[in-house]
Amino acid sequence: MTAPLPRSLDPAAGEILPGYLLRLAHRLAVAPLELGHLCGLTTGTVFPARHLVRLKDTQAQQVADVCRLHPAEAHALTLAGQAPGYTPLRIDYLGRHQSPVTMANDGWVLTAFSRYCPDCLSDTAHLPGGPVWQGSWRLPHTFLCERHNRLLAWQCPACRAPAFSNGYRSDGRWRPTQLIPAPAQRLHPARCRHRPGAGRVAACGQLLDQTGGPPLRPTPAMTHAHRRLAEAATAGAGREVASLGQRVSAQWFFNDVRATVSALLGSWPHPQNTLEAFGAMDALAPPEALHRTHPERSGELGDGRVARTFGHPPADTFLAATLMALTVAILDDSRGHHVLARLLSALPSTSTAHIRLRQHAPHCSPAMTEAIRGSVRLPRKSTGQPSLFPQPATHRGRLDPRTIPAVLPEHWAAPLDGLDAPRRQLRRDAAIRLVQMATGRSRRSAALYLGIPLGSLQSSTVTIRTWQKRPENAEAYQSALQRVAEMVMAEGQRNESGAPAG
Repeated sequence: MTAPLPRSLDPAAGEILPGYLLRLAHRLAVAPLELGHLCGLTTGTVFPARHLVRLKDTQAQQVADVCRLHPAEAHALTLAGQAPGYTPLRIDYLGRHQSPVTMANDGWVLTAFSRYCPDCLSDTAHLPGGPVWQGSWRLPHTFLCERHNRLLAWQCPACRAPAFSNGYRSDGRWRPTQLIPAPAQRLHPARCRHRPGAGRVAACGQLLDQTGGPPLRPTPAMTHAHRRLAEAATAGAGREVASLGQRVSAQWFFNDVRATVSALLGSWPHPQNTLEAFGAMDALAPPEALHRTHPERSGELGDGRVARTFGHPPADTFLAATLMALTVAILDDSRGHHVLARLLSALPSTSTAHIRLRQHAPHCSPAMTEAIRGSVRLPRKSTGQPSLFPQPATHRGRLDPRTIPAVLPEHWAAPLDGLDAPRRQLRRDAAIRLVQMATGRSRRSAALYLGIPLGSLQSSTVTIRTWQKRPENAEAYQSALQRVAEMVMAEGQRNESGAPAG
């Protein structure tokens, strides 16, 4: 066991692991890489970026022991700990199992660099070890600082490289990301750590807490979008947000956001006329601004400034703010599904956006799924008669089927009580669907897993399917199931954290 450090730091509000270790290393006058070795986060010369996403319990314990923290404080220093409602950070996302390495290289997690507020860095410079890098700055939908009413910066004013990044090669490709760039070099936390070359080349070293010019101010639409996205990202179990006129889980909302971004970028320049008629452009930048994302994506600039794949917010803060404000305006409006239908109808059937929307549709809100279905031909999973009201495995890897009883406890069933459905059959059906959400089993297999007799399965199936066919019942039921699943997962996490050590 590694001995605790003689001195440590209390994490600041909103701080995440890279910034915390950088401040602590500066206070102790050691290289961040040396501190990473002590904390058990690396054994070589590379500082893996996957620790930014989440920590294993053993890793969190060692970080806590070395830095004199509680393990819960160590977990809270990760993006997953700070943004529980942000679905790209979940292990099971869009029906696929994600590893922390996969997430650390996903453009929707945006771990290749960090946006930042120079004023915030300046305001926290007096803290022990230096200024604080906020965790929310690493998320692609965070593009402004409301405290200072400014769009975040994203480049070093001296070398023009993306801030807090490991930089990019001469051909424009990103170098492999690291938890802390140039980890072997001792630098003040406010200084740019980008290295213009390879090997032992010194980092840029420019102070990033100096603005270098007047800040860009957000429009009201940008501020509104930022608040909506931040609210959803921090939403806990059972909380709902609005999307396309419905109350949905944060998971569905962010999947709707991703689908809308794909529709906007994939159908460009068609959105110009559609959105001008829609009225979403009134408080935003000229529609031509978004067109500037295309040469960056195609690599014509050759400087690696934009994230690695198509379909997510660009690195440039102004362009990202414009895109996300348009996205939220569509999802907020009662006519949003009509606007989406026009955008989707302009997508070529062989386009990347068209292909991705086919993959994402089953994981979006019911309203978004229907909008996509109207313009994009969705694949059928099997031949023969399609299942009526199928239940996708939306919570595989996050929801433990062993915790689900055949009869739901009263407090779990609370979200179902507001539905006008036969109470007993609905609770039995909900238990079956929770197992399907957790495992991907067929309905029959899930019922057998719970020990429900096939006769009871048939009875509840007939009753609940008849009820689901009535207008809006199916959507309301799915929304309630999402809340039940969040409650089950939250209770499981509390039980794990409160269990006595064996």
